[in-house]
Amino acid sequence: MPRRRWCKRPDAPREIGLGWAHSIKEAPDLAEVQPEFTSRLPRWLAWYLEYGLEGEGKRQRRKHFALNVISLTGGLNTSAFVAGYLLFDWRLWPAAFVASLVTFFYLSLPAVFHALPKTLTLLYVVLGSCGFFFWLTYLLGSGSGLYFFLLIVPGAILVVLGPAWRTHLTTAVVICSGTIVAILLINGEPALAAGNSKSLQTTLIILSVFGTCILSIAVAYVAFLQAETAEDALEAEHARSEALLYNLLPTEIAGRLKDAPDQTIADSLDHTAILFADIVDFTPRSARMAPKELVSFLNRIFSTFDELAAKHGLEKIKTIGDAYMVAAGLPQPVDRPVHRVAEMAFDMLAALRALSDEIGEAIEIRIGLHAGPVVAGVIGHQKLFYDVWGDTVNTASRMESHGQPGRIQVTAAAREALKDAYDFEPRGAVEIKGIGRLETWWLAQRT
Repeated sequence: MPRRRWCKRPDAPREIGLGWAHSIKEAPDLAEVQPEFTSRLPRWLAWYLEYGLEGEGKRQRRKHFALNVISLTGGLNTSAFVAGYLLFDWRLWPAAFVASLVTFFYLSLPAVFHALPKTLTLLYVVLGSCGFFFWLTYLLGSGSGLYFFLLIVPGAILVVLGPAWRTHLTTAVVICSGTIVAILLINGEPALAAGNSKSLQTTLIILSVFGTCILSIAVAYVAFLQAETAEDALEAEHARSEALLYNLLPTEIAGRLKDAPDQTIADSLDHTAILFADIVDFTPRSARMAPKELVSFLNRIFSTFDELAAKHGLEKIKTIGDAYMVAAGLPQPVDRPVHRVAEMAFDMLAALRALSDEIGEAIEIRIGLHAGPVVAGVIGHQKLFYDVWGDTVNTASRMESHGQPGRIQVTAAAREALKDAYDFEPRGAVEIKGIGRLETWWLAQRT
């Protein structure tokens, strides 16, 4: 058996019926939750944050959304500097002009990212950022601290492109670091006379530190948001796998398989009871029904049987076409296993009588019971299946197939276990295919 990796979850519940998939909480994808998030924003802002997301795969949408958030934060940050330069001294208009170009540069990144290959986009971002801030530092002097913003560029690239782009990330770190060193070595006093103001230099260094912190927080926020979204998606997939596993296998068997995925699960159980039930005249009935109607019909009946199995503490083994198989005493022994399946058999008959009255058409089943030892285990590598084997299973199946509509046929072993609680009607010796002549009885509730 190939190795399967599941986390241990011994208390995981088993779902009843076919609705297990709907009981799992879906993890929100970062790109999928945007409509709810952006619906509370101004239309222009929502449009910007959602730009380029349509038609992309989930991973690409997450990256593009991260870029949109970072670009918007950077653009708004530099636009504040434009206003600040002009308000402080109109002679700083060259710096305001360059800052305006930087604002447009960052706000245009979503469109560039969408249009250009990733390598060209990276060069566009790195070289453009280094060029603009070198220019600004030349105009306002290295004491302005504007080059601090270049420290954000590699981190933003890491968040947007991911750790797989190691060479490109290293290139960004080298270029940005080299530019900062060049700024400190080449740019000294401001080229603009108005930039020599001590109050301006103090203000700029404070704003540069503050702005760098804001952008760092924005980048970190997006990174952690992506990480949490990925963790939520992983947890949802794990829960989905858990739910599927616990619907395919008994709880104890699923736990054993997760603890030791490579082990062969095969148990010998001496005291079990097996029940088979089959819908009478199902083939001609199915020929008259549309596919969807047929599946709905079977689902309603078998879902009711699933609920009855849970009520009586039984283990549903499988359905084959219109046949239903359930067992008591496995995977763990239980008290009075034959009584449990007998009680379920009468509940099954009562449930179909109620359904027949509801739809105005008779629905009958044949039921067969037998008790004895079985071998139970898990088979399959891809589609796991818990099944039981042995003469007990074969005999119970023959009790059903050689039975009569609306009646419960039992063997001598089942009768011996039930004689203290039920009445019996002898049927006599019946020729059973593959077994020979066998004495059987009809099971009846005691009056």
